[in-house]
Order: sequence, then C-alpha cells, then structure tokens
Amino acid sequence: MTANESTILDFIDNNRTVFIIPPFQRNYEWSKENCEELFCDIIESLKTGKTHYLSNFVYYETEDSSHAFRKIMLVDGQQRLTTILLLLSAIRDLTKDEELKETINDSYLYNKKKNEKFRLKLKQIEVDNDAFISIVEEKECNNKNCKIYENYAYLKALLEKSSYSLNQIFEAIGKLEVVDVDLQIKNDLNAVQTIFEKINSTGKPLTSADLIRNYLLISQNDEEQESLYKNYWRNIEKNINNEDEISNFAKDYLILQIITDVRETRIYKDFKKHFDSTNITHEEILRDMMDYSKYYSWILYSNSPNDQLNKYIIELKSLETNDVYPLYIYLIKNLYSTNLAELLKIFNLLVCFLLRYRIVSPQGGSGDLRNTILKLINKLMTEEIKNTYEDILLALSNSATKNGRFPDDTDFKEALKKSQKYNHTYGAVLLRRIEDYETKNCDVDLDKITVEHFMPQTLDKKGWWKDNLGGDLQAMETQNLYLHCIGNLGIMSGPYNSKNSNKPWNEKVIQIKEVQFNVTRDVLKYNCWKKEQIIERNEDMANRACKAIISPLPRKTPFLDIEFESGLYNASELEEEMTGKVLRDVIFDGKSLGIKAWRLYFNEVCKITNNINSKKFDKIVSENKIHKANSTYEAGKKDPIISRKAENLIEPLPIENTNYFSEGSLAANRAIVYARQLLDEFCLTDKIELEIEKKK
Repeated sequence: MTANESTILDFIDNNRTVFIIPPFQRNYEWSKENCEELFCDIIESLKTGKTHYLSNFVYYETEDSSHAFRKIMLVDGQQRLTTILLLLSAIRDLTKDEELKETINDSYLYNKKKNEKFRLKLKQIEVDNDAFISIVEEKECNNKNCKIYENYAYLKALLEKSSYSLNQIFEAIGKLEVVDVDLQIKNDLNAVQTIFEKINSTGKPLTSADLIRNYLLISQNDEEQESLYKNYWRNIEKNINNEDEISNFAKDYLILQIITDVRETRIYKDFKKHFDSTNITHEEILRDMMDYSKYYSWILYSNSPNDQLNKYIIELKSLETNDVYPLYIYLIKNLYSTNLAELLKIFNLLVCFLLRYRIVSPQGGSGDLRNTILKLINKLMTEEIKNTYEDILLALSNSATKNGRFPDDTDFKEALKKSQKYNHTYGAVLLRRIEDYETKNCDVDLDKITVEHFMPQTLDKKGWWKDNLGGDLQAMETQNLYLHCIGNLGIMSGPYNSKNSNKPWNEKVIQIKEVQFNVTRDVLKYNCWKKEQIIERNEDMANRACKAIISPLPRKTPFLDIEFESGLYNASELEEEMTGKVLRDVIFDGKSLGIKAWRLYFNEVCKITNNINSKKFDKIVSENKIHKANSTYEAGKKDPIISRKAENLIEPLPIENTNYFSEGSLAANRAIVYARQLLDEFCLTDKIELEIEKKK
C-alpha cells in the first residue's frame, strides 16, 4: 500500500474519479452530534489558523479503472467523506457567490468529464443514494427522514447561525488534513477483507453480519458487488430486518452446514473458515442464504402463510428455544411446499418435546439440548432418518445423553407438582394446551393469556391468606412447597389477573366464574383453597398434562456414558455435575480474568454485569431474582445470593464498585447455576468461557 498526506479537498479534487461506497459497508449513520463535532473542528481551525487532522481514507481501485476514468472503492472514511460533501452542498446552496458555487460543483461534487453513471464524485450505497443525489443535484428530496437529508439540513442550520462567512468556512475546510491510503491490491481481495475486519470508522463494533456481508460481497468489480447486493443480500436484509438477527441467522445457517455448535464470538471466523474450504461460489452461498432467510423470518415474526404453523411458532418462541432455530428452518424449507400436514405434526411434536424439556429442565440444560438437536439434524441431513413425525419422535425418544432426554411422564409429573418457576414461566403454553386438548376450541391468542396463582405470590398484610393456610409458619411452608406447582395455577385473559391479585378465596371465585377457560373454572368445585385442595388439584392437573402433551416412546437404546474431558467450556454448557472439576481460568470476551476458584467465579460475574448496567443489576438484587431455595434469614423470603446486608450471607464477598456482597460459600454446581442465571439476564452467557480440569 502507499500512504500520502493530503487535504480533504485535494483528495476529492481528482478529475474523472468516482468514490464508490461498496455494498458491504454500513448505511450512512452519522448523528447530528457527529456533524456538530466536525463543524466545531472546522471553526476551531478557522479561529487558530492551524490545520486539523480529519481522517484516514483507505481505498483500492477497481479492476475496470483506467487513466480515462478511475473508480475508487472506499474501505474506510465513507462517513466523513459523505458529511464533507453534504457540508459543501450546503455552502453552495446558501452562498450568493457564483464563483464559489461553480468551484464546489466542478471540483468537489461533479466530475468535469461527464459520465452518465458516475457524474457525481461519490456513489452511495443504494439505500442512501437517492437522497444524496437529490441534495447534490438540488432537487426535491423524497425521503427527508433519512440521515443524509437530516444532516444536510442540520449543517445548513449551523452555517446560517455561524458568525463566519461561507467563504471563510470553505477555506477552513481546505485545511482539513487527511492521509489517503491506496491499498494497491490488484487481485488480492484478502487484503481488503483483512483491513475491513480491523477498521471501525464510526466507533461501533463490526457485527458478524457486517463481516459476513463484506466476505460475501467484496469484489474487484463494483457492478458485481452491486449485483450480489441487490439480488441477494438486500433480500436477506428485507426478510430479517434486524442487524443482530442477521448475525443470529448467519450462525444458524452455518450450523446447518457444519452440524456443529457455533459460539457467538466465532460466527464470522467459523463461517469464513468453512466456506474457504469449499468450492461453493459466494453467489451460491448468498442464493442459499436468501432462500433460508425467508423461513427464518417466519420464525422471527410468526408470519408464515399458514395460521396453524404460526401458532406453533409462537408457542416455541414462548418456550425460549433459539437453540432449535436451525432445525426449524431446515424442516420448513424441506417440508412446507411438499408435505405441510407432516410439517405441522412435527412442529406440534417439537412444542410438546420442548415444553416437557423446559419444565423438567434436566441437569445439563441448553448445552445438552443443543447436542440433542444437532444430532437430530445430522441424522436428517445424512438421511439416517426421514423427515417424518414417526422418525423424529423415535430419535428424540432415544437421545444419547440423560441430560438431553425427552422427559417421560414420571419426570414430567414430578416437575409439575413442585413449586418451581418453570411451571409459571411456561404455564401459558402448558395450560392452554391442556385446555385445547380437552375442549378443542381454545382460540385465545397466547399473548392475551396470563398465568394466575390461586394462592397468591404475596400473602396479604391483613392476614386472610396466612390465617387460611394455618398461620404464619404453616402458610410459609405451604407457599414454599406449592406456590408454582401446576395445581395452584390457572390461565386467564389479561384483565382478570390484575383484578384477582391476592384477594380472599370467596372474592376470587366471583371473578373465576367469568373466565372462559375450563382448566381454570374447574377450581370452582372447591369451597376453600388450602393445602389439601392444592395437593388434590396438583395430582389431577399433572395427570391431565401428561395426556395433553405428547410423551416419548419407550427407550430402545441405553444412554451413553460420556466421560468429562478437561478443556474450555462456554458458560451456557456448564449445567452438569461439576464435583471433582477444578476451575483454572475464566475468560470474558476473549480476555483471561485469572479466576481459579468456583466461589470467586460468581463474584466476578456480579462485577462484570454490574459494570455493564448497574441499574439493571440493582433491580435484579432488589427483586431478589437470584436466590437460594430456602428461607433462613427472613420469613417468607428466599435467601439471597447477592445482598447489601453481609449478615444475610454465609460467606459475604464484596462486589467491586458496589455496596453489595455475593455469597462466597458456593459449591461448583451452585456457582455455575447462579452465574448462569445472572448472565442470562444480561444476555452474556455465550461471552463467558471457563477452563476446567478434571481432578486426577
């Protein structure tokens, strides 16, 4: 490469040159604050007479450039170049100096040698191009809500308010220094790709979607880039309509190619590594991704053409099953057009499998669930089994590991009868399914349903519920044992839940009579609501749930006995038994933290999450979202894991930069569980890795 010092106006003033912002770049997204900062730098330069460094401009010439007309592909600097040209347009539009107008037009906005396609000095990406052209060509802009037009109008306002003349400001722009870096890559596009991965011109980290878009669209020829963008990537963006979700889509698409789990931090690296090892063209990859993106949008937005499929998708999303998205899009792509009836049967099965799995929550959780799903996808794609309800049911019923199993009725009933949060969290899906199975006419949308506790979560201060349940101590015991069990839960449409709250039983039943769900109204047969009634209904509802929710087939193969191996594990994978395992290090965002004790691991997670969002951390602590199962310190309240009061903890450890303490008396298994709960609240679980060694 070559690097040359220049000024911004000299850099732009190259006749018969067009600067092209390639499709793999982001849209123009500078804020008014960015524009104001640039304007202030120009004014400061004007005041002091000193030059001001603006930016590096990194570029390469396309293969069809010539001495007659140069096409320069911008790799970095497009945001600043666009803003400078908007500022020059604003000066031109405000000035009455015809010579200044002509200079700006002929030297900086237009090419003197007219080229029908590249008559302007800068060619924007498609979404910004029309607005930019309308401003430079002094035409009415049809989209005045875009960043291009908003910043142009804002720069005009700054110019009008300035005490300096337009000619003075123009001269000051000429003192903005730049370094133009010509990559001189010829046919070596890897150099451009490497630089793009490292550069972040706006201060916003490049997402996996940014990097993958660059990898797939980059080309020596701007017409080829534009074709790939318009024909494929733009359609992917339209289907998914969210940058973060495009990164997730790329991850799930990649999983279907390599049948291996992909960590969030490695989406791009693994994507590039895989496709670099194949002979598949980037156009073929884009075409396939575009096809899958349509089905991915059906999952994201529950907007498939089939209402029944949408109903299942909504249930699956309520069960928090992002790990299963690759399987969903594979099945939809292969069955929707050819055998919709079979697809609907399979999705119904998946709702039942995942509902049982979420409520039973086998030790091993998301890591083992992902492994079960990956093995199923592999069997389907290698044609070991067919895309049929029967084959998939058989495969799920014979998972390789106990922690990835399809819970049977014994598992399911035991979990439903316990006071565990999962019964309440997934209660809307569960209870509506029982209602639909028994009545065949439950047409209430899932988002209109709330889950009601008949014995309330907060016992009233006046003492009615405490007296009803046998006094303070017995009431606390009953609540601890049965609050979230299925026998104490019912579904209602939104308005009823808030009306019922913690009213006495005789007042609650008045409202329950109006509820449209039989599965809720059947409690009206009880004249009171005490421990005995909850236990009776608990047994009944658990049996009804087993009938309504598809169960696994009898197991034909034994579970594999998998030996734990020392190595690096993601925090989301660590839900198995950790007794006898030594923590050697904790890694966050690729950086070693030097944590070598399980009791310090949870304390470090507290520190990380608080540093990211202290208000959210405070709220989690104040609501005691993460707690033990027992109530030793305060009657009616679960013992905290994080507290301001050191006396509420067995071994209080100060949390850095806070007034809180975390529990230091934690076994490996509990430290992992509590840390994962906190990380899940902040969506950080996949960013923590732990180096673990098995004791010899």
